[in-house]
Amino acid sequence: MPTLRQRLDTVFLGYFISHIPITIAVDVLPLLPTEIIPQPLLSLNRFLTTTIGDPFMVIDRTRTDLVWFRSLLTCELFVQLPFFFYAVWMLWTGSSRRHLWLLMYGVHVSTTMAPVLGMLMFGDINRSCDERMALGAMYLPYLLIPLAMAAVSFTECSRMLGFTADKRKKD
Repeated sequence: MPTLRQRLDTVFLGYFISHIPITIAVDVLPLLPTEIIPQPLLSLNRFLTTTIGDPFMVIDRTRTDLVWFRSLLTCELFVQLPFFFYAVWMLWTGSSRRHLWLLMYGVHVSTTMAPVLGMLMFGDINRSCDERMALGAMYLPYLLIPLAMAAVSFTECSRMLGFTADKRKKD
């Protein structure tokens, strides 16, 4: 029977594997000119922004109120997307290096998702309470899974460095 840590690694692996196509097909669209976006992806974007009411994924270069969010998407494209492939490899092979990298990723993404969720829940986005809850539920896993990554990886890094409860009592 797999241990809890092995099960969490499997969840983290699934997160990164699923996040690669999501980043490419959904998350980077607001950064691109509409002329180069394939029609099926434009339709998906229209579904997210009109049907679900996602205020962040709007493809409109004239909107200056979303510069902060687009800067997060730019980081996702140029920093996180390449890391996703490395994370998949580390988790797939069980690399002992994964804990430090997952700790850094988890902390980074948790802190970037906090303002996104704050804006969805409490910002001036002209959405009903039900719409806000649905959007929050859609974005919440992108806070909770990285937060779990950070917590598990912090514990593992601390153990590897010898910072255990027994060690602290002796010092």
